[in-house]
Amino acid sequence: MKIKDIRAALTALVREIAPRAPVVKTDARKPVPRPSFRIDVLPVGGGAACGGAREREVDVDIWYYPKDTDHPRDECDAVADKLLAALDGGFEAGGIWLPLDEDASCDTSQDVLACQFSVSWVETAAEEGEPMEELIYNGEELTT
Repeated sequence: MKIKDIRAALTALVREIAPRAPVVKTDARKPVPRPSFRIDVLPVGGGAACGGAREREVDVDIWYYPKDTDHPRDECDAVADKLLAALDGGFEAGGIWLPLDEDASCDTSQDVLACQFSVSWVETAAEEGEPMEELIYNGEELTT
């Protein structure tokens, strides 16, 4: 699974919560439209696991920029409730269910909502070739 798959799954999730709020790219240099979301998916770990598998881990930040900049608290609280409910138990990305490592946390600071969590999963390498039917060892044919 790729970072792009996780970002696409989370984009679909936030579009269900607030269909009119666009998801802006993390590297956009223009002023952020309001309301809108920004999704950062940062790979933080990965290592060898048993049987040739690889463990992967990412940290996710979902930012919500409310429309009402004079009194954003109510709007941010409503979106936080919807995000926490939608993420309860995890989400599906690339055909794999990804449970959250810990509960998601949301906080409003400087009139912007930030929701943070991490997910991890284990990837297995695709098997190559076909299963061996016959083995020739030291000139003798051994069958399995």
